[in-house]
Amino acid sequence: MARRTKKARCKEEEDRISKLPDELIHQIMRFLDVRLVVQTSILSKRWKLLWTTLPFLNFNSYDKYYYPNKLAFYNTLKRVFADRNHEHQILQLDLHPPHGLTARKLQKYVKYATSHHVERMNIRSYRYCSLSTFDSSSLRELKLTTNFETSKVMELDCWSLPSLNTLSLKSYSHTKSCQLPILCLTCLPGLTTLVLNRCVLPDSFSLPNLKTLCLESCNLPEKVWDFPALLTLQLSNVHFPVDFSEYILALVSLRDLAIDFGNIDIGCNCEISSSQLVNLKIRAVLNDANAIKGEIVVWAPKLCNFSAVGFFWTTLKGCDELKRVNIKFWDRTMYPSKRTPSWVLKLHRDLFETMFSELGSAEILSVDLVILQALSEISEILDQLYSPFYNMKYLRLPRGCEESYISRSVRRYLLGRSPSATIVKT
Repeated sequence: MARRTKKARCKEEEDRISKLPDELIHQIMRFLDVRLVVQTSILSKRWKLLWTTLPFLNFNSYDKYYYPNKLAFYNTLKRVFADRNHEHQILQLDLHPPHGLTARKLQKYVKYATSHHVERMNIRSYRYCSLSTFDSSSLRELKLTTNFETSKVMELDCWSLPSLNTLSLKSYSHTKSCQLPILCLTCLPGLTTLVLNRCVLPDSFSLPNLKTLCLESCNLPEKVWDFPALLTLQLSNVHFPVDFSEYILALVSLRDLAIDFGNIDIGCNCEISSSQLVNLKIRAVLNDANAIKGEIVVWAPKLCNFSAVGFFWTTLKGCDELKRVNIKFWDRTMYPSKRTPSWVLKLHRDLFETMFSELGSAEILSVDLVILQALSEISEILDQLYSPFYNMKYLRLPRGCEESYISRSVRRYLLGRSPSATIVKT
């Protein structure tokens, strides 16, 4: 009797899954590689043709976990596009084929998806196919990683994507940047988010509706850009022009700015002047004290949140609305060992006198262990300085740091003018 009850329970649970609507099962399948989805056809009659109406086609890059060899990948790719129910829409296509897929076949599959009103595509292929291949009135999001350098007609290449709002372009090469044709950017009337990786931007172009711009390992254009609606700008390992301040001034609506200098030396003063800036994040990876040659000067009257990771000279002017400050010297990606570089501690005195004096209006201050260590090294100097923090409500300590670790001099310097502030741990 117990055995029968167990079998009946298992059958009931199986029936519950099979009775789910197709749309819900499709949402579960969207996170699986197509090869695994096709294999569900052997479960029962209910599942035999379910995969043929799946609107999410995810072809992972060549991986032995999914495909024993490249031929298996190509056979699966061919079968899915041949045997699926052609009357159903494709909402999303993720295609990361191994080397060997010809540009003609890649173009064939992309054209099939666009003819079935695809809305999102993520294509990664060494073979370059013409941008006009992606022409679609329904496509809203496109992520394309390809070898742009193989094109011989880049300057004349263009696409028609009136509904596209998110575009991500990345060069397949890890050493060379791709030269983007100006036509591929200026003919996107609905574009609001643009992500570029290892790309050389055109000298001058305008995107009136762009709200988010992310650039990584790119060269900024020689002429100032025209993005009147831009709200968020993220720059990582970017080669800055001599007068970077003009680029920021041109962004009249900018609210969020994140700059990762990476290993690029701050060789001259970098001015960040923005009347609408609210959130600012700066990160710099510098290997020795000699690399610090410039200063970052910030003028942002509406700045509310400021985060600094690394070691660099910075001065904040007119930032009376500053509420949250997060300062770190330590970053595992910057200094893998747990020991603080000696040159960091040698320069901490001047840093505190210049940076901390501008952060007095902060309500929440977060520091790391290196900050506390550096402050402890100059206890005698701190006893002669006034605390700059007159409005602090919370002092956030790093994980593993107890309140008892803070010396009397450090406590007085940080909390002397805010005796009611609370010390909390991250």
